[in-house]
Order: sequence, then C-alpha cells, then structure tokens
Amino acid sequence: MKEQLRSEARQLPWTLTKLVGGLVAVIGFGGAVVVLTRRPDPSWSGVLAWVIAGVIGLVLFLAASRSLARPKVADGQEPTGKDRAKTSALSWTILFMLAALFIAIVLILAV
Repeated sequence: MKEQLRSEARQLPWTLTKLVGGLVAVIGFGGAVVVLTRRPDPSWSGVLAWVIAGVIGLVLFLAASRSLARPKVADGQEPTGKDRAKTSALSWTILFMLAALFIAIVLILAV
C-alpha cells in the first residue's frame, strides 16, 4: 500500500500538468471559435493568440500523457499492456469530458 501511494505521489505533477493542459487546450480552441463566430470582423492576431494557447495546451496534455505512460523501470515494476491502455483511456476521457463541458457551457451561454 505504501509503495502504491509513493508511486501515485510521483505521478501527481504529471497528472496535474495533464489537467492544466487539457483545460488550456479547450479554452484556447474554444476562444478561437468564439472570436471567429461572434465578432463581425475578427482580427487574425486575436484568433492566433487563442489558437496558440490551444496548441500549447494540447502539447502539455500529450507530453504529460506520454510521461505517465512511460515504463516505470525505477519503481521495479514493468507496466502491462492493460495498465498502459487504462492510463491512455483515462487521459483521453478527461480531455473529452473537459471539451464536452466547455461546449455545454458555450451552448448555455449562447441561448
């Protein structure tokens, strides 16, 4: 039990990085869509800033996901295929849930 707690504590910074990256990606790409669709004459510099934020968030999310999926040789245990799939599925589920939440908020605000 103690060893699993230590392992999870070592993964916590990467998990938080993944969460922040997902949020920044959703906010960035969503902001670009809002600027493009809501303003009569959007400036490309304004749209570009939102897209860059979205790309940075996506890169953070993917980098943290790969870091979490990396084999843990230092821990003395080799992750199985099921463990890797579970980690990958969890990270993508978090990203899609955040995206769905953002879309729901935008739809509610639009009505």
